[in-house]
Amino acid sequence: MTVSGHDPQHQPPDLRLVAPALAAWAGAAGAGLAVPPVAVLWIAGVLLCVTPLCVIPLCAVALLRGRTARRPAGTVLACLACLAAGVLAAGLPARARTLGPLAALGTARASAGIEGTVTGDPRVSHGGGGLVIVPMRVERLTADGHDIRLRQPVLVLATASGWEDLLPSQHVSTSGRLAPPRAADTVAAVVFVRAAPASVGPPSLVQRVAGHLRAGLRDAASGLAGPRRGLLPGLVLGDTSNLDDEVREDFRTAGMSHLVAVSGANCMIIIAAATVVVRRSRLAPWVRAGWVAMALVGFVILARPSPSVLRAGVMGLIGIVAAGSGRPRLAMPALAATVLVLVLSSPDLARSVGFTLSVAATAGLVILVPGWRDALAGRLPRWLAEPLAVAAAAHVACSPIIVAIGGGVSLVAVPANMLAEAAVAPATILGVLATVAAVVYDPLARLLAALAGVPCGWLITVADVAARVPGAEIGWPAGPAGAVALVATTAVLFATVRRHRGRRVLIALSVITLGIQVILMSRAAGIWSTR
Repeated sequence: MTVSGHDPQHQPPDLRLVAPALAAWAGAAGAGLAVPPVAVLWIAGVLLCVTPLCVIPLCAVALLRGRTARRPAGTVLACLACLAAGVLAAGLPARARTLGPLAALGTARASAGIEGTVTGDPRVSHGGGGLVIVPMRVERLTADGHDIRLRQPVLVLATASGWEDLLPSQHVSTSGRLAPPRAADTVAAVVFVRAAPASVGPPSLVQRVAGHLRAGLRDAASGLAGPRRGLLPGLVLGDTSNLDDEVREDFRTAGMSHLVAVSGANCMIIIAAATVVVRRSRLAPWVRAGWVAMALVGFVILARPSPSVLRAGVMGLIGIVAAGSGRPRLAMPALAATVLVLVLSSPDLARSVGFTLSVAATAGLVILVPGWRDALAGRLPRWLAEPLAVAAAAHVACSPIIVAIGGGVSLVAVPANMLAEAAVAPATILGVLATVAAVVYDPLARLLAALAGVPCGWLITVADVAARVPGAEIGWPAGPAGAVALVATTAVLFATVRRHRGRRVLIALSVITLGIQVILMSRAAGIWSTR
């Protein structure tokens, strides 16, 4: 007889680290949005120093009253400490960025010479004009006869050639006119440049290898037909530089945009593939875990550590370490610890939409999928219940965020992602193999890319059909109010679905709404006569 209370498959997720992680996230996001005054930073510093001192008397009280007496107080202390740490982690750089000499020269729109390091991949603006956008970290500034040493992020907007071929970690110098950034930007200034970069230093060995591999995949995919040649690098490495605009829009409407932004799914595919390779070996568990971790780290470097890749990579490493040590994996504590470490080490992530979507999707999978999968398994085959629960949970978790930033609500995202799921893994694995093969034998790389083009074609077809379904996307009020309204609407819908009569009413309303939508769209397209 099984005691359900001790069944590990049905234990509730461990949420003890969630509140401190959210506190650190809120502190970093708030301090990044509004530069905190010096008094606020002093208060945060004092709070961070004093809070740990409260642990000693708290432990003494716990010995007298039992463990349960310390839990609320311990959680409050942890949240206060993490909130203060988040405010300091984001507030100190924000003050240096907005009140430093670079920001002052940007406000004055002065001309200056800069030297620094490229920190991200250059990208060509889709607006045309040959504008290249390059993130940089300025380390030396020359203006008005002054030579200033600093470390501040800027965004270079260049119209000359030579910028698009730069790699992260390259040291460059140039000159241009400074301008203040937009309110939501996390840079100290924007630099408008009309000349090619000068004194270009070599990139690091790691970035040079990663750049060579990424170029190899683009070359191997160049022989694919139509939009597949742009989709494969985007699907495998998040390289959307050659992605067709129509495909990009179809993926957005169908709720499949996450497939071309490397995230947890890609990392989990790499982990699974590496695990299959070493599973039959006689190596110790920690050695096998080490090989899988090396494969994951290599993929993160190859895909470049964007916010979603960092979140997925660090969480994957935590899971690998837990598996290698023989301890059970706790997904929610791993996610909370990942958020805490990344937000404090790189506070700009606290305001990153990609990072937020990635965390929300993972939390949805961890919290919602087990219960939904078990509920659906009683009515549907297991092979259908699992992907349906995964797609629905990710969509429900991410939709409020998409609405908050101004997107609509996709009504076809769940079935579209279910149909796309089977093609993502083979396309990713074949694409990674093609990337590696491009280094040693180009014909083999092109063959693997051609094989990967088959599932890519399926993904394009799914997105195209889903995007053209009548009522595929509905408008919704944008901003925080729209997000709250969507959460409330979703809660009402779930409460309705739990009742038998409510399900009938909901199905009837859905059929009527869909029928009206089809009639209106058909008349607009001239298919039916309006007489």
